[in-house]
Amino acid sequence: MAHFYDCKKLDTPKLLSDVTTLKQAIKAGPKVFASVTTIIGQTIKHPFLDGIHKPRSMVKFARMEEHWDKDWKDIERLCYGQVEDPNGSIIPSSEFGTNVHKSAEKLLDCYVHGDPPNYSEYDAWAEPFLDWIIEKGHSIVSTELPIADGLIKTCGTIDAVIKDAITGEMILCDYKCRKSKQFYDKDLWQLAIESWMLKRRYKLDYLPQCMSVCIEVGSKQHHHKWWTRKEQIEAIEIVKLISKLYWKLRT
Repeated sequence: MAHFYDCKKLDTPKLLSDVTTLKQAIKAGPKVFASVTTIIGQTIKHPFLDGIHKPRSMVKFARMEEHWDKDWKDIERLCYGQVEDPNGSIIPSSEFGTNVHKSAEKLLDCYVHGDPPNYSEYDAWAEPFLDWIIEKGHSIVSTELPIADGLIKTCGTIDAVIKDAITGEMILCDYKCRKSKQFYDKDLWQLAIESWMLKRRYKLDYLPQCMSVCIEVGSKQHHHKWWTRKEQIEAIEIVKLISKLYWKLRT
């Protein structure tokens, strides 16, 4: 699903829930930007996943009796997989990931403010990340931080920004809930361009490092992927080109 933000104030972009297409975004004004994931997802298509697997899966699910009354968007969500929730029910992977993200945000924010967090059944999947931060002595700068940039006309949301205990430099962290330890180039593309935008916003003299956090759905185990500076720089250039192509083709 496409997401668009009102970026009149770059420091405080706001998600526009009633704007879901580029046509609506253009009508809403020149300061309405597509999200990073929207720009990447609608411009770069995987030949198998997007060209074969997704349409084939949508047809399969739509033909199932239990899904006959579902909207096509709900059918689409099923294509990204289903997992077992803490109560044993089968739910879309995207819903599971959203719940884990909410738990992580809550746990980190409560830790910063010294508040006792309200219990969630998804906390067990998020707690290892907070434990790691405390163990390493890192500090939490922000959670779910929206970041926009008018130069490339996009906006992203950073899951967590932490400060390295040794260097004092910021690190961007992004959670992915998956069935096994897996990392993809697109994981970095999103993080890298957000790192570049964060550097520009705060006029930093360094490029914040990027770390992907893969959370195994079954074992709750966390795996950290530290992307190299070379990989980040290459990814930044890729997303700049993708953004340019996205707007060029559609306006």
